Amino acid sequence: MFKINPPNADPGSNAPAVNPSRWASRSVKFAVLCVFLGGILAWLVHQGNSRQTVLENSSPGAKSPDAVIYKFHLVSTVQGEKKWELFSTSAQLYQNQKQAYADDIYAEYYKKNKLVSTLTAGKAVINTETNETQVEGHVELITENGSKMETEKLSWNPDTDEIKTESRVHVYKGLDDITAVGMTADTQLNNVRFMRDVVTKVRDTREVEHFHEPKKF
Repeated sequence: MFKINPPNADPGSNAPAVNPSRWASRSVKFAVLCVFLGGILAWLVHQGNSRQTVLENSSPGAKSPDAVIYKFHLVSTVQGEKKWELFSTSAQLYQNQKQAYADDIYAEYYKKNKLVSTLTAGKAVINTETNETQVEGHVELITENGSKMETEKLSWNPDTDEIKTESRVHVYKGLDDITAVGMTADTQLNNVRFMRDVVTKVRDTREVEHFHEPKKF
């Protein structure tokens, strides 16, 4: 029987016979295995770096809320008399900033424990110390007598019961249809003062409607 010694093998040695094609095949497989293991190592290093980044980003910081409350409900009373009530789908509380960021707002305003108006908005920022509130996003205020105000941003001061906006506002009050830029009033849409670009139209009595307060979610 003829034997073929491996490359660089001593012809007089007792080394086993090796087929050159099998030798080459094993070399190729070994190279492929090295590339595969190198790829896995690189992926593991990348995952380790990504995990480190996520952990660093999720570490406690100034922008991390102290608490997240779902179905947020806040009631304000003065000497046992309810002043306002606020509902929200969720709220993020920041203790150091004394602020709460709430989404999907529904609020009720009271005078002498009587509901005088309701407000809906996309989101709100509430000062948890003074209860001053800023709302924005499709803001609607509806009074108990059927008047309505629409705007995009609005602030409310609980001490003075004043609402204020510097944005464009649309007010329906009796037969009056009023648009303007900027407005101050109270939560019953009394003592209204428009700032500029005021346009007033008189609605046809057949078009007059009384707006009804939205339902709580």
